[in-house]
Amino acid sequence: MKKFNVTITETLKKTVEVEAENIEEAEQIVTDSWYKGDHVLDAECFEGVEFSGEEVQAEKIKVILLEPNKLARVEEIDASLEGMQSIVGGLIQPGYFFEEPVCVVLNEEGKMIGLDLNRGVYDEKKKLIDIIAGTAFICDCSGENFGSLNDEQIKKYSKMFRYPERFFKINDQIKGVPFNPKNKEYER
Repeated sequence: MKKFNVTITETLKKTVEVEAENIEEAEQIVTDSWYKGDHVLDAECFEGVEFSGEEVQAEKIKVILLEPNKLARVEEIDASLEGMQSIVGGLIQPGYFFEEPVCVVLNEEGKMIGLDLNRGVYDEKKKLIDIIAGTAFICDCSGENFGSLNDEQIKKYSKMFRYPERFFKINDQIKGVPFNPKNKEYER
């Protein structure tokens, strides 16, 4: 469903008879007495009503979109809850993996429902600390609501998460290997 703002404008009108030398003086006398509360416009003064509506435009934020098996890309997305849930394919959950106020917004149940593994999140020592499952996006989380990344953050996180990864287990450890989805050598 779409959202709309509808403005209701009621018009009240009352005519007051005064004695004055000219129209400017007459208007000033009525204006002054109205400010003093001498002329109250009520339901008997109802002249008419107008309704005018406009569609509410969804706020957009600039994020880095992370889709399984695709290169990361900058995208403007709908910042509403419904818009973000549509991107990740379910309930959203922010992952706070970084020291700066930037987060990865992902599907809360992505791993449990078997969404495709997407990218790994690594600590400073390049140790795998988590795996993103399903489509996710990186955004600013410094305010009350999720926001747009600045140019510096876009550059930094686009480079960090550019390539999707394939994961495998070796010696009881899970490893991620980035791959270029445009390279035919990786397709099977």
